[in-house]
Amino acid sequence: MTVGLSAVTMVKNGRVEDAIANAKQSEEALKAIGAANVRTMLLSLSTPIRIVTTFEAEDQAALGAVMDKWQVDPRCQEIAAAGTADDGPLSGYLAETWIEV
Repeated sequence: MTVGLSAVTMVKNGRVEDAIANAKQSEEALKAIGAANVRTMLLSLSTPIRIVTTFEAEDQAALGAVMDKWQVDPRCQEIAAAGTADDGPLSGYLAETWIEV
């Protein structure tokens, strides 16, 4: 059973390029800690503009392992903090886990 997580980030006005760069850093970090099929997508018809980063895992245990690594890996924490800092490109985010049906 394939499971995963999708994070939808809201981009601050005028910060699209910075937000894409932050998302690409997240994508590379997720790959490095074991996430599979990592993708980044721009939702350009929404206001504010949103970016979705999604990844898959083999099962709930594998998903939990990736998320545990994200929480303790210094590079991952740096990327997350930079994105949502006061001077960062993101105004907020929503993350949801999912199960393929």
